[in-house]
Amino acid sequence: YYTPAVIVMAAAVAVTPVIVRAHNLRHWFQLALVLLVSACPCAVVLSTPVATFCALLKAARTGLLIKGGDVLESLAGIKVAAFDKTGTITSGEFAVAEFRAVVERVADQQLLYWVSSVESRSSHPMAAALVDYARSNSVEPKSENVLEFQIYPGEGIYGEIDGQGVYIGNKRILSRASCETVPEVNDIKGVTVGYVACNKELVGLFGLSDVCRTGSAEAIRELRSMGIKSVMLTGDSTAAATYAQNQLGNVLAEVHSELLPVDKVRIVDELKVRDGPTLMIGDGMNDAPALARADVGVSMGVSGSAVAMETSHVTLMSNDIRRIPKAIRLARRTRRTILTNIVFSVATKLAIVGLALAGHPLVWAAVLADVGTCLLVIMYSMMLLRGGDGGRGKKCCASSHQGSHSHPEKHGGPCKSAGGCAGSSAGGHACGDEHHHSSPRAWRPPRAGQPAPPTQAWM
Repeated sequence: YYTPAVIVMAAAVAVTPVIVRAHNLRHWFQLALVLLVSACPCAVVLSTPVATFCALLKAARTGLLIKGGDVLESLAGIKVAAFDKTGTITSGEFAVAEFRAVVERVADQQLLYWVSSVESRSSHPMAAALVDYARSNSVEPKSENVLEFQIYPGEGIYGEIDGQGVYIGNKRILSRASCETVPEVNDIKGVTVGYVACNKELVGLFGLSDVCRTGSAEAIRELRSMGIKSVMLTGDSTAAATYAQNQLGNVLAEVHSELLPVDKVRIVDELKVRDGPTLMIGDGMNDAPALARADVGVSMGVSGSAVAMETSHVTLMSNDIRRIPKAIRLARRTRRTILTNIVFSVATKLAIVGLALAGHPLVWAAVLADVGTCLLVIMYSMMLLRGGDGGRGKKCCASSHQGSHSHPEKHGGPCKSAGGCAGSSAGGHACGDEHHHSSPRAWRPPRAGQPAPPTQAWM
């Protein structure tokens, strides 16, 4: 009704003096024109879309794909950032620290063949590490020999090979495998333990290590300086989570470990109620429900699973989580720009109308104000495109202070973390990343010459 109302009002101002035979009809006609031109909301209408478009373009140029202006608006109000561990805070590039059979009836090479073959069906980076480890030990995995392959989110994976049903995953997988005896194992320096069960019996153990992603601690500290609380949500063991917290310099406000996907969703809901708008950052299939539930979900584009990227609202194309505080700063700057545009546009219009009502109906001023404010709004919004994306941060280890972390996800040497079961996070494999185990008491050092496995698949 805005446009018809404005036209009726302007027409009334122009026609009424004629009907009542008022003097100075030219003045009233000019006043009607000023009201009509000043009522044009072009600058106000342009205030939001132009600023939003420029912000989205700026974000894309710096490696951030933001799915719409509503996401940008939500991003500006974030109060809590929840991080997955494996593949998010840590790099997801795992190395096998130890692998051994624990029963005499199964040789190490036989067990390695079973595990690597079943893991070759998984897309998790830990699975890639185990497959590469097998090949480095002259064992060739054969995925075609694996039958009945299944993924158990938050636990691990299962497959039948050589007539044997093999379960691989974190400590939870042992219950599914109906193992009567569950050994006590403790993490050493962030190495995450994986379990292998067959015929209702624990037949093997392995340990995986990971390293902190460059800039993790720096990004979290920057978020804290912005008034945003950071927490870790991981399926890894408490010991591994604590080790990660220590390596990050105790920068996380909260650490929640040994979580299933449904637990992550529950905690995200609690954070939203208790602390306010919540951001969730993850890379795997197990993170997808939490990414969808958060006010803003951020996925790791290079290493993230397709499900995570589809579910999330923002995708990091560089896997550099230091982009997250930059994205929030950009969103906040965009919000300020929009408010400034609107206030300036409305104030200018009101000034022209006030001048006209005071007896100075200047049509040229109304036209200038209308066109001029549009141009100024556009130019001011385009200032969002200026500026760099900031310098590179220091490595996690270098930038971390000593402290204690309470979440287990990627830890090892300096900033190293325990990887977990090599299952498919993408399918829900629980090892190390999001849902794995306890830790071993004494792990032998990595074998000499053993190559570090590349990161391939993602949760």
